[in-house]
Amino acid sequence: MKNKFLAIASIILITFSSCEKESFFEGDHFFVRNAGAEMPVYVKGNIESKTFILFLHGGPGGNATLPSFMPVSQELETDYAFAYWDQRGSGLSMGNPDPSTFTVEQFVDDLDLVIETIKLRYDNPRIVFYGISWGGALGSAYLSTGNYQEKVDGFICMSSGHNLVEGLPKSVVFVKNYAQQQIDNGIEVEYWTDARDWCATIPDMTVKENYFKYDAYLSNTNAYRLNPDQEVQGPEVGAMGSMNSYLSLAIFFNGQYLAKRFNILELNLSKDMERIKIPSIVIWGRHDGVNTIEMGFDAYNSIGGPDFQEKQMVILENSAHEGYMEEQDLFIQTFREFMNGL
Repeated sequence: MKNKFLAIASIILITFSSCEKESFFEGDHFFVRNAGAEMPVYVKGNIESKTFILFLHGGPGGNATLPSFMPVSQELETDYAFAYWDQRGSGLSMGNPDPSTFTVEQFVDDLDLVIETIKLRYDNPRIVFYGISWGGALGSAYLSTGNYQEKVDGFICMSSGHNLVEGLPKSVVFVKNYAQQQIDNGIEVEYWTDARDWCATIPDMTVKENYFKYDAYLSNTNAYRLNPDQEVQGPEVGAMGSMNSYLSLAIFFNGQYLAKRFNILELNLSKDMERIKIPSIVIWGRHDGVNTIEMGFDAYNSIGGPDFQEKQMVILENSAHEGYMEEQDLFIQTFREFMNGL
């Protein structure tokens, strides 16, 4: 759901930020080919740990390549191997997949091939999912399918969009309330009045045109980051790094084609998630406006059903949707505590 502003900001970051000369080729990489897509997987970090964190990026249409250069990732890579997979039609994925393959079921099938390749290539290591936003939904869909969860040792589910049928209307209310605050403060009154009044019509969020209109309003709120002016540690790769690594400007454009053709607006995995019976942790920002805190409780309650005990929930009280950056130290601590308990 990231908007053009964040894409432009990232381009500026890559182009102009400075960095020490260093190697950007550390680690391993391979491609998984399936149903017209050629999807890269970059493996970095502590491969000798025999524990692989399979990062499931957001979107649909986001990427895993930029997060692989984030300080929070690099810190955790000292303990575990991280596998950064760009999903079909996303990031640095290639090929020419037909739009008919843009289905949850196909993404689940792709993910299974990634897992099988990691197990074969690295001698059957432990695999733990770390899914953010749409990535949390994809992880939930995979773990709810057949006996696939037997291949995975743990699930870190962060701010997931696992139930958009119920979640999107709650986010619309968030936008309406934010709009009213801006009006009360005399900020861009005409714009936010239009936003408030449109949200008040309770638009049908299964209609794509309504979704894109809502998303345009959402991108101008603090739904993603509680304090938009907060200085956070984003991807650390400068001009030299972008020329001497696997990065490409394709990561900012590839997903735009997918996002308009992959309709998940009627996605509701809450009931299916009761089948998940592996150790899980739900991490959520208290002030998330994309997938609101109510959906965090829904994810926690859904995983394994009400009697399942091997799950926990951690709320980041000073975060919105990007808690891994907004409260980086607490996120890293929470991540490690969960992993140490497996």
